[in-house]
Amino acid sequence: MRKFLSLLLAVLMIASLSGIAFAEETTAVGTPRTETLIVETQTPTDVPGQFNSYMQGTQMGFGIHQLMSAMMWEMDTVKGEQFGEVAEGMPESNEDFTEHIVKIRQGIKWSDGEDLNADDVVFTFNMIMSNKGISQCDYYNTVFASIEKVDDYTVKFVTKESFPRLALKFGVTIWGNDCRIVPEHIYSKVEDVTTFKDSEPVVAGPYTVKAYDELGNWILYERREDWQNSTVGVVTGKMPQAKYVWFRYLGDDTTRQMSMINNEADILCEVTPEILDVMTSYNDKIACWYNEFPYATSDDPCSKGLSFMMGKAPYDNVDFRWGITLAMNFDEISMNVFDGVGRASCFPILTATSAMQELYYKPLLPWLENEFVLDLGDGTTVKPFDSGYAARMAQKLGIKGTEDELIDMFGIGCWKYDPEAATKLLIKAGLEKKDDGWYFNGSKFTTEISYLADTEAQSARGAQTAYNQLQAFGLDCTITSKSTATWDVDGGQGNYQIGTYWPSAGILKDFYSAISGWDSRLMKPLGETGSGQGARWKNEKVDEILTELAGVDPTSDKSYELHQEFLKEAVKEMPAINFLNGTKFVPTNSTYWEGYPNAENAYDGPWWWWSRFKYDLPFIQPVQG
Repeated sequence: MRKFLSLLLAVLMIASLSGIAFAEETTAVGTPRTETLIVETQTPTDVPGQFNSYMQGTQMGFGIHQLMSAMMWEMDTVKGEQFGEVAEGMPESNEDFTEHIVKIRQGIKWSDGEDLNADDVVFTFNMIMSNKGISQCDYYNTVFASIEKVDDYTVKFVTKESFPRLALKFGVTIWGNDCRIVPEHIYSKVEDVTTFKDSEPVVAGPYTVKAYDELGNWILYERREDWQNSTVGVVTGKMPQAKYVWFRYLGDDTTRQMSMINNEADILCEVTPEILDVMTSYNDKIACWYNEFPYATSDDPCSKGLSFMMGKAPYDNVDFRWGITLAMNFDEISMNVFDGVGRASCFPILTATSAMQELYYKPLLPWLENEFVLDLGDGTTVKPFDSGYAARMAQKLGIKGTEDELIDMFGIGCWKYDPEAATKLLIKAGLEKKDDGWYFNGSKFTTEISYLADTEAQSARGAQTAYNQLQAFGLDCTITSKSTATWDVDGGQGNYQIGTYWPSAGILKDFYSAISGWDSRLMKPLGETGSGQGARWKNEKVDEILTELAGVDPTSDKSYELHQEFLKEAVKEMPAINFLNGTKFVPTNSTYWEGYPNAENAYDGPWWWWSRFKYDLPFIQPVQG
């Protein structure tokens, strides 16, 4: 297959001499190639021309939240700290964290010249709270008693209870945040903001929409002439270097490779190791985070694996979930996903970034190895943690290093492959094993694994390898793909059984904002979308921990202890099975542009799909000459 792919690419390259650098100076959308940064988007949009973040189905990762949206607080991924974007700084709170004064950054203007000020912030929050059609409505109403304008550049937030994490919850910590400030002078005139497409958006970010494809395959953005009045301009004083940023859906893997090899794309979202190998063999301007093994970064704070929809049986049974966990061979899963590249992320909800390994994984390792035991229901028990994974993978791949170096590369361990224990746990959960398979409530049991179509390869491969593993164990499985728009609805409404989306996160020591949605009191009945997790994990102890955490100073020892308690409870209940950290082979092409973040120039991670991508654009510069 590899030889065939290489031959096909060679033939296509010969037939496409236009790929030679700088031979074609104009893009297909009529912009100068040397002024146009071309970024891949993972999927086309089902709703072309829809830019309103509060209308269902808007595909924010199509450059919308990266280039145009206005966030209250953004994230510095290197320092692990938030900074104010629309806000001038961090909130000033009273002693019990019920009143919060937020200064609004002066100088930011909307792209039509209007000032962005307190009126826009107050309007946005109250718009969310007064509109049941906005999914965040219920949660915002549980938090806020009022949001009021003090003066043109000061807002007072009053919370119903102690709320010490205003910036963490309503600002960016990882991918983005669903609190995006909108222009009051535009949205206040709209009868129903949930049906307003906003096809000609007025924005605070440094780019506006110049054109878009009616079929949903691309959006062309143009740098504002008054970029210095945009969020990036005011916050940094630096100009984004690309006059145009063209977000494109490139198609299948062969088309993606050819686009990159022929210099028709500068940034891809994610590829497999095989694709990277082929591309770099044809174009030496293509690179990844590292120039040698493991090539990819393992510090994306969103692990990939399996998530259970726990609103119905048997998925609501912890013994069933642990049975599924021990039925799978993690070594084989890792090899089948990315040939062993990646760091094992064994905690169900907190991903194993380098920082989280030091803060949480290693401190909890003695508990995992010595104290955590599963009752198999027949008078026997098992210790399910396997700390030998890193050494096994290093031996398999021929990697040398100290114990600490191997743990940094491969993680502290994984869950054991134990089919006998898995069988006992499934029986304990109420399933019955017969000659022709597994039964539940008298009927043949079949489970469906869902994954997102035409998006992250790691998730799709995880779905396929999980399917193969469970089939080999003897469970009858089906596998299905869903579009992003479909999944956005199904995930919230609980219309799935096992899904390979990513419920795990965490980039700060205090990761409450990433887990607060697991409070089961935010859940809605099946078929409805609530403000919390669609997985519908109900755990009273978790609810108690989150309630206590909500009022605790995030810098305190008590907060750290409560986070550890939460993680132990998650391990005991296994609401999701993490495989590997977000392992990102994210290629860049330095034919036209250079200065991308990488291991040697790590001013950011390669997170082009995060809202903070706009802060990378002053550093990504045209190749001189």
